[in-house]
Amino acid sequence: MIRNIEKEEQFYSNDKFKFSYSSLNKLLFSPSLFYKDYILNDREVRTDKHLVEGKLVHCLVFEPEKLDEKFNIVPGKSPSDNIRKVLKDMSFHTDAETLAACDDETILDSLKNLNLFQSLKVDESRIAKVRTEDNEPYWKFLSNSNVDVVDQDALLRCKDQAENIKSNSDVMAIFEESQTDFELDPIETHAERYLSSTLTNMPFGLHGYIDYYKVNHTDKTITICDLKTTGKTIADFKETVEFYNYWLQAAIYSKLVYENMSKEVEDIDSYKIFFKFVVVDKYGQVYPFDVTDETLNKWAMGLLNVIKAAEFHYNERNYSLPYEFLAGKVKL
Repeated sequence: MIRNIEKEEQFYSNDKFKFSYSSLNKLLFSPSLFYKDYILNDREVRTDKHLVEGKLVHCLVFEPEKLDEKFNIVPGKSPSDNIRKVLKDMSFHTDAETLAACDDETILDSLKNLNLFQSLKVDESRIAKVRTEDNEPYWKFLSNSNVDVVDQDALLRCKDQAENIKSNSDVMAIFEESQTDFELDPIETHAERYLSSTLTNMPFGLHGYIDYYKVNHTDKTITICDLKTTGKTIADFKETVEFYNYWLQAAIYSKLVYENMSKEVEDIDSYKIFFKFVVVDKYGQVYPFDVTDETLNKWAMGLLNVIKAAEFHYNERNYSLPYEFLAGKVKL
């Protein structure tokens, strides 16, 4: 790994860095990629359809009134993921209003940066993959938008998923509205809430957007819910939790909610935290997965170990290998 001391000094001289689930997870499995993305500030713009559509479902469920604010709906069908990546990269380097007006060099530079279509022998063939009439509507919306762009097919697909969630009585019982009379029913709810923590005695903090959490001050319970869309089935979700380290996300969100509630509630230690993953799969099946107390406690301990590893990387400025390798703990 090639270090950039100037970029490192900029990173470490800024305000206290706060890890999100995605950045901490990246540090966990590939510190060198974390170094590239966050210290060198050379992150790839993610335009993957499944990520954008996941955000769209969240919006339709929790903040439908913000659809037009957060998304630009393009008529027709969106290009493939690879073409979307190219067009997104190009949008940072040209003000051309149409693809026809984009110069060849801009297209070729983006293709080279992303290592796409390099197997084609001539530049004309590469350019032809990008500069098409079918891609023109997407470019028009992309070049005039600072938000995610989705097509009509994606919107309809996500609306169906959102409706499946809203029509599930078990799930909607979780997402109940707070009552206006606090004395009669002291329940408070929060959707798409940003929370952060400075982490005492640590050189960094944590932050994240919590999909939904509900505090019942009568029962002294806090229920945290994270909505997940998956291209697999609900039967595969247990494996998905491990594969994507969703357990880390649950542990971070639980810690953030607990620490922020402790500022408002004196007897916070008497409150019990519950965590649920509400999952909608590719077949429209919806299921709320309860996380057991034992599992949530195990995940909380796992978070402490991850924070310890992050502290090592951060203080030593060593991002060459994952912590367990640098500590010599990996044996065959």
